[in-house]
Amino acid sequence: MEEQQHRNVLQQGFKLLEYQVESVLGKPGGFGITYLATDTHLRQSVAIKEYLPIDFAVREGKCTVCVRSSSDEESFKWGLKCFIEEARVLARFKHPSIVRVLRFFEANGTAYMVMEYQQGQSLSDYLTQQKILNEEALLALVLPLLDGLEEIHQANLLHRDIKPNNIYIRSNDNTPVLLDFGSARLAIGQKTRTVTSIVTPGYAPLEQYDNEMNDQGPWTDIYALGAVMYYAISGDPPPAATRRVMKDPMISAVKIGEGKYRKNLLRAIDWALQLSEEDRPQTVAQWRPKILAPPIKMLSSAESLSRSRWLIILNIISIVVILSLAATTSILWYKNQRFNTELQTTLAKISKEQTARQNSEKQLLMAEEKLKIERRQRRAIERNYQAIKNENQKTEVLLKEIQELDAQVQESVNLGDNKKKYFDVFNVRSDDVLNVREYPGYRNKIVDKMLPSERCIEYSGDRRILGNQLWIMIKHRRGVKGWVNFGYLKDSEYNCDEMGK
Repeated sequence: MEEQQHRNVLQQGFKLLEYQVESVLGKPGGFGITYLATDTHLRQSVAIKEYLPIDFAVREGKCTVCVRSSSDEESFKWGLKCFIEEARVLARFKHPSIVRVLRFFEANGTAYMVMEYQQGQSLSDYLTQQKILNEEALLALVLPLLDGLEEIHQANLLHRDIKPNNIYIRSNDNTPVLLDFGSARLAIGQKTRTVTSIVTPGYAPLEQYDNEMNDQGPWTDIYALGAVMYYAISGDPPPAATRRVMKDPMISAVKIGEGKYRKNLLRAIDWALQLSEEDRPQTVAQWRPKILAPPIKMLSSAESLSRSRWLIILNIISIVVILSLAATTSILWYKNQRFNTELQTTLAKISKEQTARQNSEKQLLMAEEKLKIERRQRRAIERNYQAIKNENQKTEVLLKEIQELDAQVQESVNLGDNKKKYFDVFNVRSDDVLNVREYPGYRNKIVDKMLPSERCIEYSGDRRILGNQLWIMIKHRRGVKGWVNFGYLKDSEYNCDEMGK
């Protein structure tokens, strides 16, 4: 995969409009590549993100991006549309904690997002050096991110991939900025990958393991930012949400940070990391006051002593009142035995009613809790059912495509395995070569290269179908055997038996 990504990278010095590529920023990902480039008009550095989902797209030649097969065309276009829409939305923001998008454009069969380039390092690298953050440093990191996240949510957009690698710390003032929004990647991943391959364990809440987008909202990003705060005070991320369902192994932030941070701050972190989205803060505005809540004020020794004296006085007054009431009750009892009996009966009735009401309230709370658990279980079952249903549908479509492809190959391809067959190189540019590989497939080792002018290439009698492509084994005149994509060969126009003599 890394070799494929390296081949897909634009070379140093390549020109994209007025931008010149200088180097690759970070490690190329599965959904795109980010470059450091120079704006040759303004003579300043920029970061350019290129849409190139490696699962179903590849670079041909020096710049053009193409889908691997016609069956990938729909997924590629869907992801490209999401990538452009994300760039269009981000370009509206001018918040210091949100990566600034300067422009976007389409070229080379794909799209590019031009962003401001910031000197600094990822929060992941920063925490590797700092280990953990104290309360002052933690709030200096989180509060600007909360402001930026609130602005994003007000525009009906989610980040969906908040984690230390996607938070950048500027070197000039140590302020944070959110990078690499996950909307386009999620849209592509839902069509091409399993859910677990597009989420980050530890930082992704439970609802992101489901393809249902309706369960996601501001609370989804709040869970991820809460996990970042947990990592900043403990040195380790929380366990993956899927591990926490049955028996939660996570140690609470209140226990980890006891004595080092305000208890209200630690409780705010634990609140954000609740498994059920309904139990978390629903908005940044709801969560922020809990993070900033001051500690409970402790009474001084003098105040405590004064308070104790007042409590003693109040207790004495209470005793006097009780004794007075007791005396009054006794007098009334002696004066009117019947009234006393009715009073006791009434008191007993009130006590019974209070007990009944308390029992009813407990039963109601138990019923509500049971209903809540059943609702969660039902939703989990519905999610599993939908996932199985989607997998079955995908399997049926794939089997149908394979059957149709096999039928097409049988009808249209007859290579004549029992007699010699020769081919010429076809449809390869004059400045390119045709790769011969050790096994079928573009990712396998190259064992030979043939020029576009090669003729009389002998067919060895073996062929394989990979995806919707036909690969055949050939024997080169130099004696090398290998696999070639049949789409780049045609029947030889020469008398190859005569030429071989």
